[in-house]
This record gives sequence, structure tokens and C-alpha cells, in this order.
Amino acid sequence: MSPKMTPKEEAVWDVFRDVMNSLMVNPNQSIGTRIEQLAEEKPKENVLYYEDASWTWQAFNEESNRVANYFLDLGLKRGDTISLMLENSPEYLFFVTGINKIQGISALINFNQRKQALTHSFNVAEAKWIVVDVDCLPFFNEVVDTLNYRTDQIFVINNPTGIKHNYIELPEKLNLISSANPKTTYDSILRETALYIYTSGTTGLPKAVIMQNFRLYSQATILHAIASLTPDDIIYIPTPLYHNVGIGCSWMKANLLGAKIALRKRFSVTEFWKDIQKFKATYFMYVGEIPRYLLNQPPSEHEKNHTLKKMLGLGLRKDIWEQFQTRFKVDHIYEFYGSTEGHRPLFNVDEVPGMIGRNNMAGFAIAKVDPDTGEFFRNERGYCIKCKPGDIGMGLIKLEERGVFTGYKDQEKTEKKIIHNVFRKNDSYFNTGDMLKLHDDLWVSFVDRFGDTFRWKGENVSTLEVEAILNSFSPIELSSVYGVAIPNTEGKAGMAAIKLDPSIKFDLDELSQFVLNSLPKYSIPVFIRMIEDVETTTSSFKIVKTNLRKEMYDLNIVTEPIHFWDSSSKRYVPLTEKLNQKIKEGKFGELRNLVVFM
Repeated sequence: MSPKMTPKEEAVWDVFRDVMNSLMVNPNQSIGTRIEQLAEEKPKENVLYYEDASWTWQAFNEESNRVANYFLDLGLKRGDTISLMLENSPEYLFFVTGINKIQGISALINFNQRKQALTHSFNVAEAKWIVVDVDCLPFFNEVVDTLNYRTDQIFVINNPTGIKHNYIELPEKLNLISSANPKTTYDSILRETALYIYTSGTTGLPKAVIMQNFRLYSQATILHAIASLTPDDIIYIPTPLYHNVGIGCSWMKANLLGAKIALRKRFSVTEFWKDIQKFKATYFMYVGEIPRYLLNQPPSEHEKNHTLKKMLGLGLRKDIWEQFQTRFKVDHIYEFYGSTEGHRPLFNVDEVPGMIGRNNMAGFAIAKVDPDTGEFFRNERGYCIKCKPGDIGMGLIKLEERGVFTGYKDQEKTEKKIIHNVFRKNDSYFNTGDMLKLHDDLWVSFVDRFGDTFRWKGENVSTLEVEAILNSFSPIELSSVYGVAIPNTEGKAGMAAIKLDPSIKFDLDELSQFVLNSLPKYSIPVFIRMIEDVETTTSSFKIVKTNLRKEMYDLNIVTEPIHFWDSSSKRYVPLTEKLNQKIKEGKFGELRNLVVFM
């Protein structure tokens, strides 16, 4: 056994190698081939639960076949794309499977996008046809005139009330189509593109990530090995299927194992434990703030005697991890680190709260960068410098010639994420854009996406760490921390937007004493902004800070109360127009006695 591997880590890699070796024996495999195998092996076994309905493997396969045969008749060729703008539903999975059976590509459109971003996503896909469900139709209609499609290239599904539109009502057509397996399914190739999954577009418009059949099954294999899942598990999926966590990480695990899934249209914090009990779900994959949302709910009978045994996900903070496990009695919580476009994941199978894994993956590196600019520090030979324990740096993934990394559909966007001559001449690495901290014994914790880690008073400040501490102050329900510029100062000052719990009395002086006692001086937010709610992404439930950063502490834009940290009196005081003007004039360093500015 390698001294760099724990016994549990070794066991994960043993499972991964065994499954992948058996998979590679036959290169003609895909989502579609696996569904047909399962329909033949256990046709009458239920596989999919949605609301009060269920589907067997045979029924699932037949519904997918109707989609495949319809688009075959329509003239779909290998490599053609169909854009899907759908909320979670069984039909979503039938379409992805059916399109895959005829070697088409499904472009999974984020239905929360609007206007420019939505038009961009459709144009990037270069699809021959578009499928929209009726709930998404109003937003699609807002951009349809910007797209170059005829009405007979656009199909509508999930329209139970018969809302009128100008497109083709697809279920009426599918009901007349054969449900037999198409002859094309086993023409599939593992290395063929199955899906386009879009990144969130936090650094510009969304990018379409190429997801091959091979990539989908390899990530499903490693994740099922981490959680030790079996065909008897019931996987609960309330997160959007257009997101890799929903379709690539959760549903593909079910396909790989022949396990069942319980699907929900949208995540609901109030219905979560009811669903777990209803479907007897044993496994759930979380993202972002979902565990915190669940913790913030009052206790209920539904959270008791549940069947949920295992959770795996990304972004679970140490304090929330421990509170969640204590309250809800989930047997196992695992973390992993990865991105839709990346590979070589890190994983925490030893269940150490707050850690995403250990840096013992060949080809994964953490390199020192300037926290303000993202520029890599270089040694005298011009190569990047690897982090030592205690350092924070940028996560990098080595690219091999064998082509595991497929990148984005837009090759130009792919090239922008690749850096060369990193640790030796002519090597190439994918820049994850994630700031990670290396700890003793190779342990790694997630710090933040680049840009959310800021430097103040000569120190690096982690927004996640400050948020975790602020959130432990009982009157604060949720906080969002980010860096803001102050004229004539170096680096960025911390600013926190906080949402208060209306049921708990809030006292500003108590918060002042709390941060003074709980945070290093350089981590204390210079500005506090009171907000009604914290914006999060619908797909990953991560806090969105873009608008907060832009608005900063501008009293001409921000209507909510803003408070300023008075370092002389060690308390928060209202940010007045006079005080704000002094800050704008670059006189931050002169603010010793704030009374004259109140």
C-alpha cells in the first residue's frame, strides 16, 4: 500500500480500477446500452419514482425508445444536438437516454437563465431541434425571436392543461411511435460526446462542457466507490438535472449500479425529509448551502426515523457538517472536490469534517498565486511553486496526451483555461480557478473561487471561514462575505451582507463584541450590510456575490442599512454620508475619531 493512501482511499481506487477495467473491455457502451441491459435483466423492477408515479426498467426503456425512434425518423444523424430546456421530470431522463441511443447529443439548458445568457446557451449548442417544457415556455418565448429556428424545429412537452403555443406538441407524436429498441444503440462509442453541460458562467457567459459517455461513467464509478453504494440504494435527486451533480453524479450512479432514483421537480427545504420518508431514500448528493437550509428549519417529526444513511457532496463547512450529523443522525457524510470540466478529483472518504480530500492524486497540484491578481508565482527558472502545508494556492490539473480532458465545446474558451510550462518544460495544466489550502498529512480544504479570497492588512482572508463564524452568531441566519476596494488602501476590505433571523433579537453592539472575540483583526468585516435575503444559484445553491460586489458600500445604490467598523471604539457604527465621503476621498487611514462624521 502506498504510504500516501489511507486504507479507505486504497479501497476506493480498487473499486474504481475494477469497474473501469470491465467497462473498457467493450468500447461500444453508453447511457443507452446500459439502460437496455437493465431493462433486459430486471424489466419489472421499479427504477424511477416521481411524485406519486413510478416506472420499471422496461417502461423507462420503452419511453426512451419512442424518443429515439421519433428523432431517427426525423433525420437525426450521429453528433447532431438537441437542446433541452426542461425542469426535472421523468421525461428529462427519457429524452437524454433516447437521444443517446441514436448517438445524438443533449444540450442541457439552464432554465433559470434569461435574455442574453439564454440566447447564448442555445446558440452555443448549435442544435437541430429544441425541446421545451410548458413551465419554461414563457422565458423561451422571450428569446425565440433571437434564435434562428422554425416553429417545426421546436417541441413542447409536459403540457397537461393544454396551454396554446405555436410549436409542435411532442407527446401527441411520441404516442404513435414504436417503443422497440432502435438498431442504433450498440453503435455507441464510450469516447463519444453524450451531453453538453453548461458552467454557471460566473466569469462571463455560460460555457458548454463536453461530457463523453466515458467521462460520465468514470465519475459515477469514483463517486459510487466513495459512498459504497449498492443496487439496493434509493438515490434522492432534488437538484436540477441540467447540473452535473444531478444528472452526471447522481443519476449516472444509478445507471451504473442498477439502483433506483426518487426524483423531485425542484428542491424544497420543507419537503425534503417528507420525501426521504416517502421514497425510503438512502442516499443524497448535496451541493452548496443545502445542508444549512435544512439545519435552519425547525425540528419536525419527518426528520426522525428517516432512511437516509449516506450523503456525498461539495462545499459542506466543518461547523455545518458536525451540526448536521449530530441533529439528523446521518451515518456517513463524504466530501469530494471536482468540477464539471475537470478530472482527477480529490475526495474525503475518511469523513474528516471541513476537508475535501488529500493531495495524493498524481497530476493534481496546488500552486502559489498572488491572491489579488491570480498570477502564478514563479521561481528563478520560471516554473510555478507548489504549496507547502499552511499555504493557499490555485488548484491545477495536469493534462495528459491520452485525452481524458475534453474541455469546452468552444475550443478558444478551453485554451484560456490551460497554462503551459508549469512545473517543467512543455507540461500543461488546467487552471481550476479554485483556491485551496494545503494542510498537514496532505489534507486539503476548499478556500473559495478565485476572487472571493481577498488580501487585507497583509493577510489572506477566506470568505468561507468568515461566513462560517458569522453564521454561528445566532441572530444571523445567513451571511455572504466578499472583498471591496477602499481608495488609498492596499488589497480589499471585508464586507458582509447578512440576513437576520426575525425571531431572534439583534443587537449591533453584541455583534461587534462577537466579531472582536471570534475573528482575527484583519478578518473583521469593515462593512456590514443588512439584506432581506441572500441570492443563491438555483443549480448549485452557492451564494451569488456578483451584485453585492458591484454595489459595495455605495449609499447612492444600497438602500439597506450599512455599518462601518470603527477600529478605535471597536464597534460597528452607521455608515453616514459624511463618513462615506471621507472614505471615497481616500481618507480611510485618517478615521480615528468617527464622532465628527456621524
